Amino acid sequence: MKNTTSITSHVLLIIVMAMLLQSCAAPPEKHYGNAGAEVLAQATQTQTEEPQLADPAPEPAPEAATDAEVMYNVFAGELLGSEGDLEGAVSAYLQAAMESDDPAIAQRATRVALAAQSWFQAAMAANRWALLAPDDMAAREAAAATMLATHDYAGAELQLEQILERNPDKEDAWVMVSSLLAQAADPAKANEVLERLLEDRGGMDNANALFLQAQLLARMGEFGEAARLADEALELTPDRIQLLTFSGRLALNLEDLDKAVERFGRAWEFDPENHDLALAYSDLLARAARADEARAVMESMDQTADVLLSRVLFEISAEEPEKAKALYAEFDELETQNPDQKAYFQGQAAEAIGERGQAIALYGMIDEGEYLMMAGIRRAELIAEAGDVDAARQALETLRAKGDEAISEQAWLAEARLLRQAEQLPEAFQALGRALENFGYSVPIRYSHALLAAELGNVEVAEYDLRIVLADEPDNAAALNALGYTLADQTDRYEEAADLIHRAYELQPNDASIIDSMGWVAYRLGRLEESEGYLRQAWELDKNPEIAAHLGEVLWAMGREDAAIGVWREGLSVDSEHPVLAETLQRMGVEL
Repeated sequence: MKNTTSITSHVLLIIVMAMLLQSCAAPPEKHYGNAGAEVLAQATQTQTEEPQLADPAPEPAPEAATDAEVMYNVFAGELLGSEGDLEGAVSAYLQAAMESDDPAIAQRATRVALAAQSWFQAAMAANRWALLAPDDMAAREAAAATMLATHDYAGAELQLEQILERNPDKEDAWVMVSSLLAQAADPAKANEVLERLLEDRGGMDNANALFLQAQLLARMGEFGEAARLADEALELTPDRIQLLTFSGRLALNLEDLDKAVERFGRAWEFDPENHDLALAYSDLLARAARADEARAVMESMDQTADVLLSRVLFEISAEEPEKAKALYAEFDELETQNPDQKAYFQGQAAEAIGERGQAIALYGMIDEGEYLMMAGIRRAELIAEAGDVDAARQALETLRAKGDEAISEQAWLAEARLLRQAEQLPEAFQALGRALENFGYSVPIRYSHALLAAELGNVEVAEYDLRIVLADEPDNAAALNALGYTLADQTDRYEEAADLIHRAYELQPNDASIIDSMGWVAYRLGRLEESEGYLRQAWELDKNPEIAAHLGEVLWAMGREDAAIGVWREGLSVDSEHPVLAETLQRMGVEL
């Protein structure tokens, strides 16, 4: 038995090492939605590896042979991963990492868990990796990032302390800490961690740390304190462009346009060739009524298609239509290596100067590439605006034939939107029904189909669609609200409606449409004072005629007819033909 075990282990080791040294089948590519995903990907790679988790470069085999059980789990992890069983691969590799003293196995386990988006297992594997390779900054970075992704702020803080302690380049260490905490899901907790690190590690005079703290405070809405810290950081690094533009954006949030212009101006002076920065600076100069300076900045730039468009739009806003037309004429002489880009921006410029026919023709020149969807949909919209909805639908059908699934999905939504704007609701509903034949998984199409069904009075279909959406996305506040409002408005299932709307309200308490639904279902339940409170709050947030219709009806029910008429008049001043407000007035027998 001893001999057999030894031979088996030896053969297994050879197989596993061969597996590790060759390019194994990559697990499906993932899109990382969690905070710190980019950092996670970078942190788990060696200097020579490609930066994609889903297609990793070959890694070296463990330096020393480990026992048979560890190698069995490594082999199992590779085999399961090659078969697409990422969950099984994660479990096997994590088991191997916990039983082995080899950091290479823990590193591999971390990468496999990240590829599967198994964040808790990734945190465990990365923590093991850092334990086995305490001076490896990539291991520390991965451990901190995965712990932040799983909201383990205490564990992350320990790893960040080690980064600051063990990294010989203190400036680099603070940059690493800053980049990790900047992506944390909870900025308040991240800021608490940072404050402790600053106090313990003497980083108060570190520009990177100050910049990070300013960013975290800005995410918390504390713009004044963020601006103060950004200014302190600028005193230490006055030529840092990213910090200057951040300070400028904070100034805009604090309605200090002069400071914003000054900050962006300094940044532009440091990097006058920066295309996006120059456009942003010229826009701020225009807002500050410094038209000549804005023109000078744009004229100093390379005259690319997007710069010419910006100049055309600037002259339109400055009420200089002849200058705008003269600039538009320069498109014809513009040389470019990207004709589709030129056609797209020239089409927008044509719209700006009122040349709709030229815009339609220019958008029609784009047959492929990144501008196809935007140009194709906008072309159809312009054709519909000219009164030919059938031709617009044909243009969208042609676009669907040219594009991929994403383009096709957006084209169906655009077609329904155009038909709805043309007051062809049954046709729009039918179009989305055809779209669902191929895009039954599409939440936007399913949701739009549900809204049209509700508007057409087909509650059964609306409820069916919205429950499909909610089965896939139970915290979709818009779907919760739409279903609750539909039940409150078109059935007597008021208690059920109230529960749905309240769930939406908990998710998005500042959304005017959801607050309106809270008021409307309260009205249906006979709670008039509560209803008025919600509806007045919604009306303050959004002067939407539908909200005016609801608030007026509640006031009318409370015997306050003059107040109701006043609100309805305000709603009519926003949109005199709004269908919900018109229906309400007709039902109430009120003529205004």
